[in-house]
Amino acid sequence: MQTISASIVLYNSPVEQVRACLSSLQRDAAMRIFLIDNSEVKGRYAQFASDSVQIIDAPDNIGFGRGHNLALPHIAALRSLVHFVVNPDIVAKADCVSTLASFILGRPDVVVAGPRIVSPEGDLYHSCKLLPTPWNLFARRFAPAFMYARADALYELRKFSYDKVLEVNSLSGAFLAFRSETFLALKGFDPRYFMYLEDVDICRRAAKVGVLTLEPRAEVIHEHGQGSYRSFRLLKEHLRSAILYFNRFGWFCDRERAALNRATVSRLTMHLLDK
Repeated sequence: MQTISASIVLYNSPVEQVRACLSSLQRDAAMRIFLIDNSEVKGRYAQFASDSVQIIDAPDNIGFGRGHNLALPHIAALRSLVHFVVNPDIVAKADCVSTLASFILGRPDVVVAGPRIVSPEGDLYHSCKLLPTPWNLFARRFAPAFMYARADALYELRKFSYDKVLEVNSLSGAFLAFRSETFLALKGFDPRYFMYLEDVDICRRAAKVGVLTLEPRAEVIHEHGQGSYRSFRLLKEHLRSAILYFNRFGWFCDRERAALNRATVSRLTMHLLDK
């Protein structure tokens, strides 16, 4: 049995970027990695195939969540205990993988954990968020900044300094560590999302069966792109995913969201008072 596994979905990703990601993941822990190739032209990543890295060719560009889901039967066969969902533009810092794996294995209540995420320049990315309302997603994209700045600061929990463990209900899908049995029980990501909000969706479903946490001792570097701000096609995909998400969980009347967000804000308040 391999204790740790990981999946990385690729779509025309630069080879050197993939090499750096793989190297960083394997630096401090033995793991089985599944490279899911969504690219139209296959074979670009054949050089990475090894005893610890398996390449899975998707039939076409099936999207982020469905790509990661191709690893589900392999995770089950491997019987891994912790499974990492990783973006190819991630570089994990030393001890990140082993820290998150040990944290999950040492906390039976935790089903998902995430690291601190920083930019290549060292700027903190606010990866811990509240569950979004329609205002959070649509206003920050289309409204003038002064109209949503206050709500956005609360949504991104900007008062949190990322220096202690915090239990939340939404973590960035750029780098997530799942208890493998939870990832399998949830059947991975909802395949209806092509990209965007599939991470919020799975985090919300995971919160019903266990605890989600930030583990600040683990850190990764992420080249955060915000592609939907530069591409009309990706913007349409972002909007489609938002509509799908709110149709599923509720638009303005969502009591579960309200309760989960209140609990997160309460924990953040206690965190601030402890300082």
